[in-house]
Amino acid sequence: MRPIFIAALAAIAAWMAGHGLARSAADSGTGAAPAMELVVFEHPDCAYCPAFRNSIVPRYRGSPQAAEAPLRFVDITASDTSRYGLLMPITMVPTAVLIKDGREVDRIAGYWAPDNFFKMVAYIRAKAE
Repeated sequence: MRPIFIAALAAIAAWMAGHGLARSAADSGTGAAPAMELVVFEHPDCAYCPAFRNSIVPRYRGSPQAAEAPLRFVDITASDTSRYGLLMPITMVPTAVLIKDGREVDRIAGYWAPDNFFKMVAYIRAKAE
């Protein structure tokens, strides 16, 4: 790879980490899964996935909902989605799936503006209780 490209990737990764957008061990599925989590399925070529991370993730991670249902990101090209207890295949990205005890409760398909997204999260979290 060209040195400029590598430096650009490093700068982007540093910026993402500084804004709480970098993938952590929990994002990659290496940690123990909580009883309930919000799993966001992404694709590398998705135009709306970065918008989701920029407009929704910081606000979600600062909310009380994040303590009860933490976020985890899954790249659908690098993961076997069948292990997530989904009710149906992922056909649109980003798709946020509320998973409780290893089974899908409900999902939010596509990119939504933050206010609408949080209303939908509240609705599907109520279904989980």
